[in-house]
Amino acid sequence: APVMPTSAIAKPIQDNDCAKGPIVEATPDKNGSNIIIAVALLVLYFGMNLVFNIYNKWLFNGPLPAPVFVTATHQVFCFAGALLAACCAPDSWYKRTPLEGSAMITKLMIIPFGFCMNIGLNNISLLFCTLALNQLIRSFAPVTVAIASYFIEGKSYSFPKQATLAFLVLGIVLGVSSSPDFEFLGFIICTASVVGSTLQVVLTGYFMGGQKVTLHVFDILLYTAIPCIAFLIPMAYLVGDHIKLIEAFEAHGPAQFFGLVFAGGLMAFSYNIITICLIKFTSSVYYAVAGGFKVCLVIGMSFVFFDQKISTLSFIGIIISCMAFVGNSYLTFREKQQKKEQVQRKSLEEENEGLLSGKQKVVEESV
Repeated sequence: APVMPTSAIAKPIQDNDCAKGPIVEATPDKNGSNIIIAVALLVLYFGMNLVFNIYNKWLFNGPLPAPVFVTATHQVFCFAGALLAACCAPDSWYKRTPLEGSAMITKLMIIPFGFCMNIGLNNISLLFCTLALNQLIRSFAPVTVAIASYFIEGKSYSFPKQATLAFLVLGIVLGVSSSPDFEFLGFIICTASVVGSTLQVVLTGYFMGGQKVTLHVFDILLYTAIPCIAFLIPMAYLVGDHIKLIEAFEAHGPAQFFGLVFAGGLMAFSYNIITICLIKFTSSVYYAVAGGFKVCLVIGMSFVFFDQKISTLSFIGIIISCMAFVGNSYLTFREKQQKKEQVQRKSLEEENEGLLSGKQKVVEESV
């Protein structure tokens, strides 16, 4: 599972129009070196996401069954890395965005709440359900965001997109309900994490009121990691992670205990670094589409690394949901591309009109 809300990195495929791309996107040059770099970063992104998900599942069901505490340690590593970047990185790569304006503060207040419900509950669910079912249930997020956006913001969707969402629901219901590994508690917790992700996306759009806030992913880590930790520590105590921590420390010794924590934290920060580089060399749109294929990859490989059972109906449901998820990603990709082309066309028309009329173009500044 990602270690930070995806809307903090880039606009996710299930997201609405409330969160704009928080880091500067660069269109890759059509030369061989940039294409090779982009492909290499895409491979690293898929590989790191797969390794991170498998590592967390193994860790929570084996040597360190304290998912909320481990999630908090991930935030510690991410904060330390972001702080190091703020102090040492060149301005051309990262320059800290100062805190200013109510819109920015509002977004930064919502992110820790959404993170704890989204990622915290998701990691807890790995104690009770298989990785395949976890990813299958998590792929329901585009549906919940679409429903919430319709009722709260009045947002409408095209018929093809409604069709992909309907097939996504069909596939998930079929895949989850007929799975021999189905556990009700794990299903409820994982579903709650999806609701948390949806609340974060929709509430951000509702409270932001269309205001644009541009933040680098390191800004998000720098400003929200400490509040996230403040939320996660009491949550870890309530679910009994402190008891499991003592047992794990005594059973495995300090060297292995801190080694496992360090490995997870390093992967968490590395995942964010790879994500930043991938978006910079491609765009947040391509990153979002990659997220659709990532789900299919994790579900497939989970059967290789873990002892998971599957029925014929469950297999059919997984295939339908994966195809629908990728289809929804593709349609969103096309919508974003068309919207981008419309903005560029409108800007060009305004410039041409200004040249013909002799009037200067008025540039509007957004928050």
